[in-house]
Amino acid sequence: MRAKNLTFWITLGFAVVGYLVAVALYFAPARWHFSPTELAAIYPSSILAIMSMTDPSFGAIAFLLAPMNAVWYGIIGLIIGSAVKEILSRV
Repeated sequence: MRAKNLTFWITLGFAVVGYLVAVALYFAPARWHFSPTELAAIYPSSILAIMSMTDPSFGAIAFLLAPMNAVWYGIIGLIIGSAVKEILSRV
């Protein structure tokens, strides 16, 4: 993988993981339903934790909440990818 594309792939990877985590938690068994405190620990940088307390439908999660979660995680990936790219370019 070239360093030129490294930031893109890290950003994409974080965004995909963020989307899949949001959709997967919708299908979690009832005994896994988390309290607001536990959600805050699971989603430290996501708006999904706040908005999912209302128990939204799958459509709302798949088309509204999960993409927002993917954006947040993508931003984190962009920051990390840029830092890694900069470090690798100096080595």
